[in-house]
Formats: sequence, C-alpha cells, structure tokens
Amino acid sequence: MDGIRAFFHEQRRRKVFRSAALYIVAAWVVLQVADLAFPGLGIAEEAIRYVWIGVFGGFPLALVFAWRYQITAQGIVRTAPLAAGEAPGETATLPLDKPDYLLLGAILLVAGGVAYQLVSEIRQVPRSVAFTREIPFNSIAVLPLQNVTGDPEQEYFVAGMHDALITDLSKISALKVISRSSANVYKNVVQPIRQTGFELGVAHVIEGSVFRAGDQVRVNLQLIDAATDRNLWSESYERDVRDLVVLQGELARNVAERVQVELTPDEEARLTRAREVDPETYEAYLKGMFHLRQYTPEGIQKGLEYLQEAIAKNPENAGAHAGLALGYNTIGHGVGRDAFPTAIAAARRALELDEYSGEAWAALAEAQVYYDWDWEAAEESYGRALQLSPNLDHARAHHAYLLVLLGRWEDSFAEAERARQLSPLDPTWAAFAAWLYMLDERYDEAYTAAYESLELNPDMPLGRYVLVHILTSQGRIEEAIEVAERMPRDHPVSRWALGPTYAMAGQHDEARQIAAELAEDPGPKDKLSLAFTYAGLGEHDEAMRWLESCYETRVDWLPWIASPNAYGGVLEPLRGDPRFQALIDRLGLSVADSLASEIGSRTE
Repeated sequence: MDGIRAFFHEQRRRKVFRSAALYIVAAWVVLQVADLAFPGLGIAEEAIRYVWIGVFGGFPLALVFAWRYQITAQGIVRTAPLAAGEAPGETATLPLDKPDYLLLGAILLVAGGVAYQLVSEIRQVPRSVAFTREIPFNSIAVLPLQNVTGDPEQEYFVAGMHDALITDLSKISALKVISRSSANVYKNVVQPIRQTGFELGVAHVIEGSVFRAGDQVRVNLQLIDAATDRNLWSESYERDVRDLVVLQGELARNVAERVQVELTPDEEARLTRAREVDPETYEAYLKGMFHLRQYTPEGIQKGLEYLQEAIAKNPENAGAHAGLALGYNTIGHGVGRDAFPTAIAAARRALELDEYSGEAWAALAEAQVYYDWDWEAAEESYGRALQLSPNLDHARAHHAYLLVLLGRWEDSFAEAERARQLSPLDPTWAAFAAWLYMLDERYDEAYTAAYESLELNPDMPLGRYVLVHILTSQGRIEEAIEVAERMPRDHPVSRWALGPTYAMAGQHDEARQIAAELAEDPGPKDKLSLAFTYAGLGEHDEAMRWLESCYETRVDWLPWIASPNAYGGVLEPLRGDPRFQALIDRLGLSVADSLASEIGSRTE
C-alpha cells in the first residue's frame, strides 16, 4: 500500500493528474470545434475519426511530457526527482540538459509526424457536397450488388444482375439514374449512405445482394433515402434463371413506384413484356458483357467470344447482338477501323429482333457518327436511343459531339453536362465536356472540366490531351508542353499531343522526331496527329496529304477539324486553303446549319 500511495503522491507532485485533466478538456474542445467546422469547410463528417485518433494518440505523449517537464514563466524546465526520504513540498526544477533536448525533439518529431499523417488522411477523405445542393427527388443510384453465393466465379452473374437493373431503370424517363461506371466506384467501399448520396447527387440509393444455387436465384434489395439513411422499402425475390429478365422489369417498376414516379404507357408495356431466356444463352451473354465492360484489349476480345457463343446458341438474342455492336465500336475507336461496319451490322440485327433496344440504337448512332459520317441518320438514331433509354450517359456524351457538328452549340453543352450528371465520377465525360467548351472558347468551363477529369483520374491520358489543346488554343504553348511531357513518353497520346505542340512552339527538331516516330507504322489517330504536326510546322502540302489519308481511311476524329478552334488552333493557318475547304465540303459539314434547323431537337 505504501508503494501505491507513494506512486500517487509522485503523480500529484509532478502535476500529471492536472495535466491529464487539462488535456482531456482541450481534446474535448478540439473535437467539438472539428465537429462544427468540418461541414462548413466541405470536409466529410467521417474524417473526424482521424481527429479522434490524434487525440487518443497524443494522450500518452502528454503524460510523458507532464511526468518529466513543467511549463513555467521561464520556459520548459525539468521536474527534479524526489530525493530519498524527502517529503513532498514545492516541486523543485532543474534546467534542461542535452538528453532533455533530445527527448523533447523526439516528442515534437513524433507529434509533428502524427499530425502531418492525420491531416493527409483527412484531406484524402472525399469532400462532402454542400448541404444546400439541390438533389432531384427522382434521382437514384444502384450500388454494386453483393455476391453472397460464396463463389467468386459467380461475380459475372452478380455484375450482370446489377447491370440489368440499371438498364431497366434507365428506360424510365421520369428517373435520373446514375451510370454503371460511377456506381461501380463504390464496389467494396464502406461509408455512410448519406455521403454516397451526396457524392453522386442522388436522393435514393439501392443496395442489395444476389444468391444463386444452380438455376435458382434470390435477389434481396432495399431502397434507402440517402439524406436520412432511412429504409424506404426492401424485398426478397426468388426466381428461376429463365424468369430473370421478367424479374428485372418487375424490380424496375417496383422501384419507380416507391420513388413515386409514373411510367408512361410505353414504358409500362416494355417493362412487362413476357420474356423467357435460355439459361445457357443467358450465361454466355452475361459473361460476354462482364468481360466487355473491362474495356481492356483482352477483356473486349474475351467478351466478344462469349457474345458470339450466345448468338450461336440463340441467333435471335437481341441483347447479344447489341453487345457485339458496343464491343466493335470500342475497337473501331482504337486501331480497328474495319470494326465499325461490323458494329453497324450487329446493331441493325439487334434492332430487327428488338426495336425497343435503346442500347442498340445508341450503338448504331455512334458508328453512324464516327464512321458513316451520316449526320442526319445519326441524329435520328440518337433521338430514338434517348427516347427509349434517356439515362444512357455514353449516348448523351457522344450525341454532344454530333450536335457540335450540326452547329447546335447550346444543345451540345446541355448533353455533355447531362452525361456528367448521369456519371459524375467518370473522368472521360468530364474530358469530353472540356474539349467542347474549348471549341467555343469558353475557357473557364473548359479548365474546370479538364481539371475535374484529372482529379478523378490523374493518370488518364485523355484528360491531359484535352488540357494541352486548351492551353495551346490560348497560346500558352510552354505550359502545354509541360503538361504533355508529364505523360509517359512511349504512350501514343503523348506523341499525339507533343508533335503539334512542339511544332507550334518552334521546336521543329523535336516535332520532326515525333513525326518520324508516328510515320513508322501509323494508326488512324497517328495520321491525324501527323497532319496537325505538319500544319504546325507550316508544311501545308504535307498536312493536307495526311488529312486526305485520314479521310480515305475514315479516321473517327477527323470531322471535328471543321469546328472553330479545333485541336488547339493548330489548323487555323489551313482554313484559307481551298483544299481544306473542299475536304470539309466532302464531309458534308458545310450544310450543318441548315441540317440542324431541319432536324431540330428531339431529346429532352
């Protein structure tokens, strides 16, 4: 007992208890201030956990300091140890010596390191959206469904159910449905629904799970009010695989009812169609779409193989034909220009089987824009696609690029922004919008969208490529070179950006070196970059030669040379060349304004 009593006497003599009490009070104040200040600073409430970590982590340091030191009017001094037999009285102090300075330095270093790490962690927590943000009541996001089968090999099946639910909900014009790509960002992410809802800009969130045993499937869903985290509705469904397509329509109708939006008679009819599927065909289709949406060369190839297998099992599977059209369009935008005609054939076959497939209409329109260069037919197809599936973010984004060619600038910007709203975490659509704003010299909006794209994915080449064009169009050539040189030198997008920019900067040797590399085995966009590079070098004959080659091989990005300020302004010296104007005429863009007035706007 004497030892314990002496221990507590020593704690009091060194004022450890008082220091601990003061620390607890100060920590409470810090936590209260953080709780009040974080929302106003746009910091997610969940970040306060790091303040708690700092408070608890700092407590042992505070006790060590209180045991050994005191803070006086003369500064920090060391508490003298109590001599043997000495009665506690006024606490004696000693001046600091070298070990004390080392210990205090270590304490400061540890505290500073912990503070730096905590601030870094807080900054990495997604910033919350302002509480005054207006969120439409009819907006909804379907988070990735959980695979509760216990079999990782069934992930494709669960992803297919998730995709199907989004697809059917996207057919309801009264709903705003967040895209698959943005919803998938939250796969395996654990955070409050309220935060997810604000980040995606939705009023409702769907969570759920899928269990499968043989041909029997159980789907559990719950609809949550994102603002209050209140469960509005939950249901469990058990079906045979053959009945899943009908179930998906039923789920979409039930969700629409709970969100209190009305379906049009046409939407009601399409979602209640009796559609039975063959399990083996459906399996192949789901696997095909799962791999296709990885958007890697290997994934696309594997996806196309599964889709071909689905068609071989059932040639009248409209979904598989639409999936093929999507896959071949993706290849067409790369190096496989011959893929676009295959995409068109697949889309038309899908529409023969199901004229209500918004995805097939969108795939057809995309190929008509980037390969057929049939502006009127493409606008008709996009009108049909967006009438049937108004929440297709990729259709909105590509439609925006068509509208620029038709001279419908404000409609174009509206479509680009709608794509961003439907997929707020997709850096591609932010980059798309940035480039469109640049064409109209709306530089504030262009920079905002470009930097948003790079914030969402700092390594995405398209975002940097667009930023280079924005800078060069304003004559900020040196800054453009700095941005382009941050990309990996062996990446093709780096060469596409650097060749013309070096030429515009007067760095002709560097530009010619890039041109030589591009000309070795030029792909479609290599040819376009060669034209831009030679235009920047002032070699108009060579530039026109490559532009003509682009026309003959139908390079997908070529038509936008008709737009003002296109490709960072590198083509401006060519606009007075009769050969350039003749090329624009052959593209059918000289009648864009009259075409736009004839067609008019067909989508909301």
